[in-house]
Amino acid sequence: MSESKRQTITSILNAIELRLREINHWDETRPSSEALGSSLPFCCDQLEIESWLQFVFIGRMRELLEQGDPLPESCAIHPYLEMISATERRLDDRLIHLIKTIDQEINLKNGSGERI
Repeated sequence: MSESKRQTITSILNAIELRLREINHWDETRPSSEALGSSLPFCCDQLEIESWLQFVFIGRMRELLEQGDPLPESCAIHPYLEMISATERRLDDRLIHLIKTIDQEINLKNGSGERI
């Protein structure tokens, strides 16, 4: 993967973190191991999507970037956010846009085969 693509993804991750902070959904307290160990997609039975983004997605993506490891080939968080917005509660429009952007960037076929 090119350095330019890595920088783009890093910038989007930073923007997601900043937006979570701006909308007061950045938590200094880490969820329990049980919550993070959920086997359901997005730990949806244990965590709000904002917590999953902070403690699972952003953390894992930064780890891959820092270690120089390949990123996943595909990413499909945006459809889940649309589903939440349609059925459960309103999510922040800017956050949804950022997630759609990172999904699109990762899905450009430059990953490892792993799926997040």
